[in-house]
Amino acid sequence: MTKLLLPLLFLFPAGATAQPPFDLNAVTLETVSQLPLPEAPSVAVPLRAGLRGDDKYFNGYVLKAIDYLYKNYGLLGYDISSILTHDIEYHTFGTIKARHAPLTMCVAAQMEIILTAFDLYAAETGDYSVYNYLPKRSFEGLAITDLKGHIWVNHAFKADGTADALINFGMGERRTFDRLLPGDFVNINRTTRTGHAVTFIGYISKTGKMLPSYGADVVGFKYFSSQGLREAGQGGFDYRYAVFSKHGCPEMPYKRDCNVIYSTDQLYLNTGTMLAPAYWTGVMPQAAGEEAGETVLNRSFFNGITTDD
Repeated sequence: MTKLLLPLLFLFPAGATAQPPFDLNAVTLETVSQLPLPEAPSVAVPLRAGLRGDDKYFNGYVLKAIDYLYKNYGLLGYDISSILTHDIEYHTFGTIKARHAPLTMCVAAQMEIILTAFDLYAAETGDYSVYNYLPKRSFEGLAITDLKGHIWVNHAFKADGTADALINFGMGERRTFDRLLPGDFVNINRTTRTGHAVTFIGYISKTGKMLPSYGADVVGFKYFSSQGLREAGQGGFDYRYAVFSKHGCPEMPYKRDCNVIYSTDQLYLNTGTMLAPAYWTGVMPQAAGEEAGETVLNRSFFNGITTDD
């Protein structure tokens, strides 16, 4: 008993007043219970001032942007040569002009989602500083210093998808497929040598049922983007159900996108999330001379056709 109690005695600090001499032979459970307990040490929590942990990501505004675009510009037609369903004001810096509106295609759809999320965020919070982070030309040009040049996919820029684009500009971070949340970004490759740029909505089962998290029943995922045919009602902003090739192409009461390659290699399944503006780092790609060139859209790769189109 004495051996058990002795270590405990060294945990308690001496008081400010005089104490009687310590007598090991006089130690009892009663005397130990009367000793003062030390104060609990304070713990510093490394949270950014004024921000909660759930404020770190921009997913909420990405999802609001999707709702807005689907309601107001959904299914107006797909066209590989078109960009943006409508002109978008870049705050006080001018207008980002649409090309062949209201038609649009997949990589342009992801850029439009981001720009719409900017607008909704600024209107809701009164924080228009998002427009100071990148100049308007970053959404118009295709150079290594332009966000658009990375969203359009350029392996020479180390940009294999929208997630990479955001990471390269200090606006995003990696999130692997098994940890995705609604409002994250995904670029897929198919066994048919085609691909797509999309926004993740949720995991799905073989019947197309939405699943709350990643697990053994997951065969793919629901996404939002622009795809399909040129005719209004047959293409443009809409939802699809991507199915990984190893699961075949199961019947489900939704438009499917089968033959999608599952891989942990970001080259084939590029995934990540967008950070909230307060967490943007200011990291920017640097011009590497004329040899870097500009991104040229791979029109045959991003052909817009999914299984049930």
